[in-house]
Amino acid sequence: MTRYIFCFLTCFQALILSAQSYTSTYTVKKSEAKSANCAPPTTTTYMELNNVRAMVHTAGNLWQIPNQNYSQYEIPKNSGINALFTAALWLGGTDVNNQLKLAALRYRNGQDYWTGPLSKVFAETTYDNCSKYDKHFVTTQDEVREFNAWYEAGIADQQNGTTTQDGLFPGYAVPKSIKNWPAHGDVSLGQDYYLAPFFDFNGDGHYHWEDGDFPWYDIKKTKSCSIDRSVALYGDQNFWWVMNDKGNIHTETGADPIGMEIRAQAFAFASNDEINNMTFYNYELINRGTQTLYNTYFGFFTDGALGDPYDDYVGCDVNRGLGYYYNGDNFDGDNSGYKGYGYSPPAVGVDFFEGPYQDNDGVDNAFGIGDNEALNGIGYGDGVIDNERFGMRRFLYYSNTTNGANPNQTDPTNASDYYNYLRGFWKDGSKFVYGGSGHISDPEADPNTPCEFMFPGNTDPLGWGTNGVPQPVWTEQTANNTPNDRRFVQSAGPFVLKPGAVNNITVGVVWARASAGDPFASVSSLQRADDKAQSLFENCFKVLDGPHARI
Repeated sequence: MTRYIFCFLTCFQALILSAQSYTSTYTVKKSEAKSANCAPPTTTTYMELNNVRAMVHTAGNLWQIPNQNYSQYEIPKNSGINALFTAALWLGGTDVNNQLKLAALRYRNGQDYWTGPLSKVFAETTYDNCSKYDKHFVTTQDEVREFNAWYEAGIADQQNGTTTQDGLFPGYAVPKSIKNWPAHGDVSLGQDYYLAPFFDFNGDGHYHWEDGDFPWYDIKKTKSCSIDRSVALYGDQNFWWVMNDKGNIHTETGADPIGMEIRAQAFAFASNDEINNMTFYNYELINRGTQTLYNTYFGFFTDGALGDPYDDYVGCDVNRGLGYYYNGDNFDGDNSGYKGYGYSPPAVGVDFFEGPYQDNDGVDNAFGIGDNEALNGIGYGDGVIDNERFGMRRFLYYSNTTNGANPNQTDPTNASDYYNYLRGFWKDGSKFVYGGSGHISDPEADPNTPCEFMFPGNTDPLGWGTNGVPQPVWTEQTANNTPNDRRFVQSAGPFVLKPGAVNNITVGVVWARASAGDPFASVSSLQRADDKAQSLFENCFKVLDGPHARI
């Protein structure tokens, strides 16, 4: 019976595709929501712990130098070559009246995100609150370890009548990063009392560094990843900040806000292996809005550069949940002020480790391609019911509007475009299809094979993205596409977003370079490096081998 239902659905969907383009039924109107008139955030900090020099902003996007057509995701550090241009969250869903609520960002020509937490009721904020949180709270694991050792030595001295604390830590001063940690929100403004994660040394529920409390890196290894995926601080160095989408009118998308509070962190490790070429980003998303959203999608947008940004290809690895950029030929030269990587250029990718919770269905959904099953993400087939979190459920690409691409496959210009991309549709409402450029108008594409993953190569042998029907290998190389200035989005959904729901998006940026071979050889190197990144994520970002890396 299942097989016959599957065949019917496949044929029915193909019939629709061959007959007409998809037409959406949701409505979009210019945002009229009352706002706090917050100013756009302005704080920029450099994360340069390891072999990457990355610019991190409080404004909601990453890496792009503000108000310039250049970026700072430099790898190798001090090379002058940048691998990525910018990235940001895209979030969208519809209310009971099919009104679209959406927040997104690309290059900050407009603004959908502001800084600071929201009130727990009605998702409110103020100008002063936005301004107060326009900063990164930067900590290192070493300074937290040292503080904890200093504090516990003092306790031992009190118990034993000794003076080891002064001997072991002469002249020690508690870092401002620990003293000023934003552990608590302002309850007088209706905010959550518990804001930034902290280790509560005496268990009294309040952050006081004088009592031994510290920003919560799991230095005591009390966290079991198999049962506890709650958010701690990660990395050898960590940048924590908090954002919202209610601080002002959405001038990037024009959509009504969701009422989302976003607790963000960027982090990196210093190591002697591939992890030294990686950076990571976690977003804890709390829906402070009062409305339930349906057909909700969360996505992570990336604009690549990879040296010369005008000669790139993209692709994805379905099983790994990895999207990546690689060069369109075997030499990456200088172009328009961008420094190239030269011969045998590298590849760079984004692993979408975890996304939002899948809707509860009372089942421990398995790894697979059946109903509510998945080939990536977490919580599938682990014996726990309804803990499944989407990984990369869709992968789409589009090109620079100015470079002669199909206008239906270029930068989004309104809220409907953003939402269509998140759902797996082009700007004209047509579904992604397999082959060629992925658009139904391309004679090299198969109009009867809708797909969810663009350019998967050979990484979807079960046909998860093509209704269970395996397809031939498809890459930009095999399609003979013209290299271009590419962007991609990794999307998760659909799901129902209820008021108060807490979700996470965690991604890792991986870079690798083959010493020889065609440009796709660096993709193979990238996949091997990504396996190490995935293992690190699955272990709650605790380094598996070797001693703790000193900064």
